[in-house]
Amino acid sequence: MNPHNFSYFDCVLGTIYVISTPKGISRVIFGKDGFKEFIGKLNGVKLTEGGEAKKSAGEVRHYIEGGLKEFQAKLDLSSGTPFQISVWRELLKIPYGNVKTYGEIAKIIHKPRASRAVGGAVGANPIPIIVPCHRVVAANGLGGYSSGIEIKKKLLHLEGFLS
Repeated sequence: MNPHNFSYFDCVLGTIYVISTPKGISRVIFGKDGFKEFIGKLNGVKLTEGGEAKKSAGEVRHYIEGGLKEFQAKLDLSSGTPFQISVWRELLKIPYGNVKTYGEIAKIIHKPRASRAVGGAVGANPIPIIVPCHRVVAANGLGGYSSGIEIKKKLLHLEGFLS
């Protein structure tokens, strides 16, 4: 039995892949090219379709369709540094339909001068949507998004933050 799983679905944002390890969901990937690139870096680890990834992919689909506001998925954040993990855990606390700035996150994690480092950690988030990095904005605008600003805008619109 292979404990590493994947699942995918097509939606208004394109094809979305969800990857899980025995610890929980470890990746959400936008697009077939991103998934192929991820597969190329697995160093012999095999993925099997289904498992925890399938359940969480269903949650992500339900969220994108407007029917889910909180995820129940168990997460595997182990790919990050301690600093990144502290930022990602803070992202999980931002409620649906709300945003925080990079500076606000820096203050919350007791690193008030680390706004840029927070931005780097947000950009490195391996589990977008579930770990809601789209809910972090710049003090003077939307800021960036690792999967493209249009996807960020669509997610914020879905949550009612952007009209």
